[in-house]
Amino acid sequence: MLRQPFASRNIRRGRFGSLATAVALTAVGVVALTQPALAQRERRQPPAAQEPSLSAEFGPLYQPVAAIVTANGDVAAAKAQVPAMVAAIKTDYDRFFAGNLMLQLGNKANDRALQKQGLELMVASNQAQLADLGLFRYFLGGLAFEDGDFTTALTQADASLAAGFAGNLAQQQDPWLLKADSLIKLNRTAEALQFLRTTVDARSVAGQTVPDSWLARGLGTAYEQNLNAEALEWAALRVRHAPNAMTWRQSLQVVSETATVDPKVRLDLYRLMALTGSLTERADFGRYIEAADPRSMSNEVSRVLAAALAANAFTASDNYYQSVKSTVDANMAKDRADAPTLARQARAAAGTARDAQNAGDVYLSLENYAEAEAMYTLGLDKPGADRDLLLTRLGIAQAHQNKNAEAKATFAQVGGERAAVARLWSAYVDSRG
Repeated sequence: MLRQPFASRNIRRGRFGSLATAVALTAVGVVALTQPALAQRERRQPPAAQEPSLSAEFGPLYQPVAAIVTANGDVAAAKAQVPAMVAAIKTDYDRFFAGNLMLQLGNKANDRALQKQGLELMVASNQAQLADLGLFRYFLGGLAFEDGDFTTALTQADASLAAGFAGNLAQQQDPWLLKADSLIKLNRTAEALQFLRTTVDARSVAGQTVPDSWLARGLGTAYEQNLNAEALEWAALRVRHAPNAMTWRQSLQVVSETATVDPKVRLDLYRLMALTGSLTERADFGRYIEAADPRSMSNEVSRVLAAALAANAFTASDNYYQSVKSTVDANMAKDRADAPTLARQARAAAGTARDAQNAGDVYLSLENYAEAEAMYTLGLDKPGADRDLLLTRLGIAQAHQNKNAEAKATFAQVGGERAAVARLWSAYVDSRG
């Protein structure tokens, strides 16, 4: 096998790819209380065994404000009457209706302070239904978060969850993410990641869909905080639960940035990118070609070139493309013809682990996965074997044959600098299954 590096031309050097998108996933996002979501409960009546009455002191001051709000009247005039109405509150029933009305008025006036005061009064009234109480607590936490009061935001998020608020992810009402984001802002990152992981696992065990926003937050936070081991765990977790080209690309970028730069390791990362539709940029295709080497894995590189053309990363008139294709065309038939000879050498009594690896690599590039599996398995039994490399590629050969259980068992044995790549391949097997 050729040992000299294949000389590339006109391929941009530098980072594996921009991680701006992945890092941006750490930005918090709490639903604005002016959205219609808040109005879901603004007219909800408190439970009561019998219909009570507003107190004699409160009622006359409440009714004029209610009339203005109901008729979509003069908001400024209604707001001017609020302090006197609040001062006249005598009962919890008064308190609930005052808060309810102030919430409606705050929505119409886009007045955050009035919204907050209304929510606080309803919570303090002990008249809200339990489901509504959790929602009110969530919105209070959102307001506190937006005001930079992360301690209060965390307290309210916990109270919302304790009240049984199940969230409304379609409207971005997510008490779990509010709690995690509050913990992150309080520099309690490890606690936030553990909470998110526990929540993800619990939802998964219950057979419920795991929101990608949770997975993205865990991945982005771990990456941004330079928690490499945690970032690799979240990368694998994300693609297991939300496998698509975007999540695969972001997760593979994180692995590339935080794991080894050994070209042999990157080759198996690029193979996974190709399999998951994550290769899009010229530089990615070029690095895949360099890692594979057109002179020793010409058939595989030929497929990479075809994919690059289809993705418009290269053009047929591109000098680099023409150079690589010329090398590939000159070696493809020879590689196919040499494969049986390499296999016989590996099986011979004098055959070494490296001979078996070379034969396995050629068969893998030829998409003869059964023979590749046999060669890598043979290599594992010989002295001096690079076990982590052989196990990684053995797992890849098994995955291509849909031997899912065998592939996962093989990937689980991979250690060292290849462990992160093997973990992602295992996640691919899970996501496909």
